[in-house]
This record gives sequence, C-alpha cells and structure tokens, in this order.
Amino acid sequence: MSLDDEWSVLESIHPTICISYDDGIATLLVPVELGKDTPVFIFSVPHDTYLSSNQFIVPPDVPALHTSLSILPPLRLRIALPPLYPSQAPPIIQSLQANSAWLPPCILTLVEERLIAMWSPGDDSGILYTWVEWIRTGNFLSDIGFLADDLLSIQIPHPSPQILLTPLLAYLSAFKSDEFAHASYLCAICLSERKGVYCLALSCGHVFCKSCLIDMWGLHVKEGQVSHVGCPEPNCGKTDTENTDGLREATEDEVSAVLSETELSRWNWLRKKRDLERDPTMIHCPMEYCQEPVTKPQPDTSKTNVSDEDESGWARLRTCTACSYSFCAFCRRTWYALSVRHAPPLLIVVFRHGPHTSCPLPLTSKFILDYLSAPPNSSERLTINQRYGRANILRLVKQHEEEQENRKWMQSSTMACPGCEVRVEKSIGCNHVRAVLFHWQRNTIFALGNHFQGTNNRTDDLCQMWNSLLLPLWYKDHRTESISAFLYASHPLFFQIV
Repeated sequence: MSLDDEWSVLESIHPTICISYDDGIATLLVPVELGKDTPVFIFSVPHDTYLSSNQFIVPPDVPALHTSLSILPPLRLRIALPPLYPSQAPPIIQSLQANSAWLPPCILTLVEERLIAMWSPGDDSGILYTWVEWIRTGNFLSDIGFLADDLLSIQIPHPSPQILLTPLLAYLSAFKSDEFAHASYLCAICLSERKGVYCLALSCGHVFCKSCLIDMWGLHVKEGQVSHVGCPEPNCGKTDTENTDGLREATEDEVSAVLSETELSRWNWLRKKRDLERDPTMIHCPMEYCQEPVTKPQPDTSKTNVSDEDESGWARLRTCTACSYSFCAFCRRTWYALSVRHAPPLLIVVFRHGPHTSCPLPLTSKFILDYLSAPPNSSERLTINQRYGRANILRLVKQHEEEQENRKWMQSSTMACPGCEVRVEKSIGCNHVRAVLFHWQRNTIFALGNHFQGTNNRTDDLCQMWNSLLLPLWYKDHRTESISAFLYASHPLFFQIV
C-alpha cells in the first residue's frame, strides 16, 4: 500500500484525527477515548521525579484528586514517512506531545519506544492505523503502568494535581459540546431533525431546537407564566406519585442560551417575585418610597433549639436590602431609632425600639386577631407562625388576652375623669374625689368646698356622708382647719385614684 493510499484510508476512518500530510510529514491528533466514565485519580509526586522517572508507584498514604472522565486530552504526533516505508523502513516520530501535559516526559519517551516496536519489516499494510487505535482506545495506558491494580481506574502522577484537573475537565466539556454540535436530533415540538448546533440539550437530557424554545419560552415570559419556562416534555420532572401537570423548570444557564437579555431579566424578576410570594416570612419595607420585599434572615445554625431564636428580641429585626432601613417586623417601627434631647448640662439619648422593648399592642393586635380568628392547625395560623415565630405569637396572644381582661375591668370598675379622662377607681367613701374635682355619681366637675358647705343654701349639693359622719367631728375639734385639709389628714382612705 502506498503512502497516499494509507493516508486516504486513515483519513476516511478518522477525519478529525488526521490533521495534515505534506511531503511525507503526517500530523495526527489522537484523543484517548475511554468509552465510558472511568475513575481517574491524580496523585502528587515531586517535580524532579515527574521529570526523570518513567515508573510511578502510588503510596497508600498520599491523597489524590478523584474525578470521572470518558476521554483524555489527545496526543499530538508528528511523523516522517521515509520513501522505503512501510515495508523496509519504519516511520520516524519527530515529536510526541500530550495536550495539557498530562503525561510525564519520560512516559512520552516510553510511548515512542512502544510505537516503534510495533513496526515489523516486510509488512506492506502500514502501521499508522495500528498506532492510532492503540492510543485512541486507551490500550497504551496499561503498557505504561497508568492503570490501577483493579484495571478499572486510571492513576496519573503530577506535581500539582489541582492544576491538572482543570484542563482535563475543560477538555471533557469541550469534547461533549463538539460531539453534540455535529450530531442530529429530533425536536419533539416541530418534529423536525436538526443539527445539535441549532439545538439545546437541557439538563434533564431532552433536546429541542432553539427556535421552538425561543417561541415557547418567550411567550410564557411575556405572559408572566414563569413556571411554564421549562422542559416541554410532558412527563419530565414528574414522579409516579405526582398528579400535577407542572414542568421541570429551566435553569438560568438554559434560559440565557435561548432568550434575549431583556427576556432573561424579566424571567429573573418573575421568578424572584414568585419565590417571595411563596415565602410566608416576607414583609414589605415600610418606607413609602421603597416597599422592597424583605425576607426573614436565616436562623443561626449554631443554636441547637430554634425556639431560642424566636424568644430573642433580635428575631424581630428586619433590614431592607434596597434602602438599608432597619425596622421591627411586628410593629414596623424604626429599629433602635435615637431620640436626642439637649437639656443642659445633660444630653439625653433615648432608644425608641429594640430587642429589649415590647411592641405597642395596638400595632400588633391586627395579626393577633387574625391568628385568633383562624381555626386551630389551619393554614392561616401556620403562615403567621412561620412569619413571626410560634413563640412570639404565643407571647403576643397572652399579652393580648391580658390587655382584654384589663379593659373589661377598667370599664366595669373605673370611671373616666370628665376633665382629663384619667381612669379613677372608687374603693370606699365619699363620692367627692379631691384630686380630680368631680362628683362620682354625677360625673360633673364642681368648685372645691361647695360639696361640703352647699351652694346658695342648696341642700342637694351637700355631701350626706360628710354631714352625717364627719361634720360633727370638724365642728368639735378642727374648725380652724380647712375642710379639705381635715379630710385628707383624718380619713385618707376615703378616696383612691388609679
């Protein structure tokens, strides 16, 4: 077989491997195809050993990086074919290199020796195809000692395993992309067969042409149906126990490969909006010009009990990421707002609201009433518990019930002053309350002294209790004192103010 015929046959079988042939010089780029995902261990060796040795023994205590690869970077051969080749003269290997330098120099020399040893004089069929298959199928790895004892994994020595791992994974990704681009696939939407370069392979394994995905996903994004931007395969993402018709949603990398930047931005906004609406802990920033959604911070993982976080006053703190406004999640008041008042020679600083202050009940009663009106174990109560914390809700419910009892007692046992509306409790004694100047039964304000001495000789203003009990005592021993001084000095328990 002539040189030209051998090259033509090899090029027809492996067109991507045969790079060039000119004036008896052939260039081959042979990848190492492992056929399936094979465990690959990259162990560290000293730099001097890496350059000078062609035998490597993996110590049992040396850590190694582990990955799975189905292909290794190619070997580049530059071969000179003399005129007497193939029957009387062997080919001359001018250079042998491993892309990404994943083979040590002495191992490459060993590979050259094994290649030359394969040629035998008198064979007119040529040796190039044998060389290519020996390298391409990975059979040479066992001859150079790179296969492990179990013959199921590959061991590669290198001074810096982490540095070598990156190009190995990059080559694997590029090889799969190139392989996908040259293959043909049937689109299940338009039922047409397209080259992979015009298609998109989703992470679930289904393949569709980009033009169909542009129309489908673009329409869903325009209509706000972000949950429908996913794999069009009907049963994709569903388990046997699911009865919903939801799709497996697409990832951001998949959407960015199909939609425009404007559509991608809207898709991200719609997805964020949906996730926030699903989050029961989400509340809006109380600043009118902001209104940005604010979620509950993640609990401290160092705490062994979640209720410890709920009991802390800091659990109420929220900080808006848009305007940096810090506020209380319950009452929406400013968190730790400072009130500074200068009263020479003092500067008075007051903390308005923080972890050690309670929220005013009128500001928290709305969601507490919603909680109490909802049935036990209902979704409404579950949502409120998730938003504010169950321990906080129970504490606020207790405060609310105590406040309601206090209000009932105030309505039944006290009376508002007609002047200042302060609630006053009468425990015993005269209906006249000196401190607030009003008559208990009539609830009217009057002048001091008229109650005890009468007004314009009217008897209806006279205090009957004063006339019957205290007036004789006053006339007898204390006529020089004022009536009010006598009352407060002799009988202070007649009146009580609350």
